[in-house]
Amino acid sequence: MGSTNFTLPACAPPLLEESNYGSTDGYILGRYCGVGANQDGTRCCFPCPIEEWVYPSDWFSQLKVPNFLSILSVVLCIFLLFSFAILPPEKSHRHYLSVGLLFPVLFISLSFVIPAGSDPNVCFDDITPNDMYSSLSCAWTGALVAIGGLGSVIWVFLRSLWLHIRIFWDCNPGKAFKYGSIAAGIILPAALTTALLAATGVSYRMGQTCLPNHPHAIVSFWIWLVGFAIAGFILQSVTTGYCILVYFRSLRHEKERSGQGSSNASESNEKFQAWQNVRYLFLLQWRNILVSVLVIIGSISFFIVFWNQDAKLGAIVNDPHNIVPVKVWITCLTLSGGDKIECLQYVENFTVSRTIILASLILASLVGIEILVLLARVSMFSAWRNVLSRPFRRHNTQDPLLLTSLETPPSRPSFKPHPLNSITTKNSLAYREKQAAPNGKYSHGASSS
Repeated sequence: MGSTNFTLPACAPPLLEESNYGSTDGYILGRYCGVGANQDGTRCCFPCPIEEWVYPSDWFSQLKVPNFLSILSVVLCIFLLFSFAILPPEKSHRHYLSVGLLFPVLFISLSFVIPAGSDPNVCFDDITPNDMYSSLSCAWTGALVAIGGLGSVIWVFLRSLWLHIRIFWDCNPGKAFKYGSIAAGIILPAALTTALLAATGVSYRMGQTCLPNHPHAIVSFWIWLVGFAIAGFILQSVTTGYCILVYFRSLRHEKERSGQGSSNASESNEKFQAWQNVRYLFLLQWRNILVSVLVIIGSISFFIVFWNQDAKLGAIVNDPHNIVPVKVWITCLTLSGGDKIECLQYVENFTVSRTIILASLILASLVGIEILVLLARVSMFSAWRNVLSRPFRRHNTQDPLLLTSLETPPSRPSFKPHPLNSITTKNSLAYREKQAAPNGKYSHGASSS
């Protein structure tokens, strides 16, 4: 009776033998081959993408939802860009800090749109994910999401700084701040993105948009993203808190006036007028408060989710000293004939919840809607109606240098410091207090009340 040679595979399914694949192309460090070597030295790797094995079958279909939602964000960003470029400034309320913020938001949206059209392969081979060197789509999406994310938090920080100087210090930021902001808003994101790509690189970590690789990502990307977001939020909080402080001061003086009669009526009335002006400025800040909150929520959640995902999955799958949970899962896959659905119960602690990941990606893909709420005005739509109905009519091109929310009244005084967006100089706190000061000399105003 003849003998039959039967050789058991070196790696139990679904694991694959690393020696069967090259070691030069794709993101080699992105392989999950840390489950320990066999006695003969064979290293076994999980198939790429590993998400197919640790999430339900419909996971990759769900990951495409943010890609298609971002198409709406791109359309809205383009609408705002055309509005700023074509419409009269008093209708579009354009401001260099608004235009500067719009471009990085557009870049983030494009980083999600590109995969929707190209449907790139996230893996170079059966065990290796693609990176920016092996996939052109990965290079573009990774660079766009990096420069877009960094640019967004930097421009939001600059907006918060502008308002802080204008309200808290009661100073006109001036042209030096303008040109310094434009330079910082362009150079800083470009320099940080270049450093990220050179030191860390990007690869397919989750979905079809490339994200920074795990090694050195804290120093080269995440600390800057979260740092600028927190700094902008703190500045905005200080500015808002200052307005609230002035309110309570004015309220206290109003009570004192009612208790002391008319002897200090003039002084108390000035204090109350100061509150009226600050309250007016406070109401103008709601858009900046909203965008600061959204940016810090988005940045911190994005960092926590995707850093946690890399750290958690890598710590379990690539740690030969913590191999028991992985071996239980692999044994289940082997006994079930590769039925990953039956074995999902053993990988619940391997990854971040898919609901949280999907929510973070959707939040990032819908930044165009957030920026529309921040920058759009009702006057834009009426202006577009006028432009489309009379396309060859010459429009006024006076630039009001607007940043916040209220409409600009038709009349303008000749005094020319920057108005706080749509608030005119005549309504500004600095101008009213200048008028109230002795001999018309400027006084610091509410901060001295």
